[in-house]
Amino acid sequence: MSSIAQSAVLKLKEVGLGDILYTPGQDAYEAREASYWSLTPQLKPSAIVQPRTTEEVSRIVRALVGTAGCKFAIRSGGHMSWIGAGNNIDDGVTIDFGLMAKTTYDPETGLALLQPGGRWRDVYADVEKHGVMVAGGREGMVGVGGFLTGGGLTFYNCRYGWACDQVENYEVVLGDGSIVEANSTTNPDLFRVLKGGHNNFGVVTRFDMRTFKATDIWDGNVIISPAATDQVIEAYIDFSNSIAKNADSHILAMWTFVPYAEEHFINVILTNVDGVENPASFQKFLAIPGQQNMRMTTVAKKIKEFILPSGKYDSWLTLTFKLDSRVIHRTVDAFKVLLEEMKKVIPDNNFTVNMVLQPLIASWAEHSEARGGNMLGLNRISEDCVVLVVGLEVETLELLKKVSESSLKRMFDEVESYAKSLDKNVDFLYLNYCDGSQDPLRNYGEENIKRMKEASAKYDPTKVFQERVPGGFKVFKVK
Repeated sequence: MSSIAQSAVLKLKEVGLGDILYTPGQDAYEAREASYWSLTPQLKPSAIVQPRTTEEVSRIVRALVGTAGCKFAIRSGGHMSWIGAGNNIDDGVTIDFGLMAKTTYDPETGLALLQPGGRWRDVYADVEKHGVMVAGGREGMVGVGGFLTGGGLTFYNCRYGWACDQVENYEVVLGDGSIVEANSTTNPDLFRVLKGGHNNFGVVTRFDMRTFKATDIWDGNVIISPAATDQVIEAYIDFSNSIAKNADSHILAMWTFVPYAEEHFINVILTNVDGVENPASFQKFLAIPGQQNMRMTTVAKKIKEFILPSGKYDSWLTLTFKLDSRVIHRTVDAFKVLLEEMKKVIPDNNFTVNMVLQPLIASWAEHSEARGGNMLGLNRISEDCVVLVVGLEVETLELLKKVSESSLKRMFDEVESYAKSLDKNVDFLYLNYCDGSQDPLRNYGEENIKRMKEASAKYDPTKVFQERVPGGFKVFKVK
């Protein structure tokens, strides 16, 4: 352990946090490292500290900032899977919110109070007990904090906007250890930049979210042969063109290759959030021959079961383009080339690739503006779009670095180049899907970048969250 790390550990003990402080070799330390969804961000911090209260977070920040040269990371769920994402750190201290994972519903205000270490599977189970729901993540193990500060795609974007638009109030620990509230009337400039502004301003210790009535949902998936790709794309285009008028429906169109398989398959996940069986918006998908698995359920039950397995080394990239069947066809072709490249290097086919297409509808920006606006800059987009994300999983870090990431980058370069040739590329990267090689903040627009820099200078004048928290996407590094 370095002398800086030793000093940081000593300061944390001096302020009474020794019982929640873990160092390498301790069982608690190793268990927390092993709890990351992906192997990729399982780094070697000099220490892990798990606060139980906001006041303890304040003491931790003061102690770490007061240790010259000490750098630290902030982990909510730890689901982002690239080295340097900000949820872990080598030779520094990781603040791990695993013990701050509670969800509390306030029936008088109608708000759900979420701590940052909660997972969405638990959040939904907690709020459904009170007959209400929040617009949050769509995978059970994703953490609250990173998801909400990154924007947040939900089942309800068409109805309410992004997940960050549902936050009414933030509790934040600033770089000097002070605890502040940020909402539409108190620190409103901080309130706005936290909606998509990532980890640039402080440590969010509570998110107070708007709720709405919980309902049953009609949900499931259809497994389809790749021979029906043309039909799936046609159905996807038709669905996206009408989704603004069908705010009760949600889809994820996934092209999936699983280990040891010979061929990929298409998995279309369909959700009607009002519990309407066989809605008109899904008919083109349901008419395609395939294995249908649909049922009535609830969001909590669905998300409890919808947990993407990992325990591998992962890499993700994302891209956004205007809704266009030609670009989607080219994307599928590039996906097939990616699979063939991977098969040549990994002859036993022991790898996973998930390619997901999902709508990004121009009208979503109206919901965001109605709730005070966010940092995503999507009010400049006038056409409906597609968010593309591809995730790779392989057995070793060497394969990920030398083979998988280069093949994935070639695929995205080809798709982006083709989209640009048709004037269909869109300068927006969904932060929560990005890799460290991408720069999502750059696409938020000059006005929002200015807002974020001004808020950073005001609330973090000593640049704690630009320099002492080096992970993630930094506003002062925007190219």
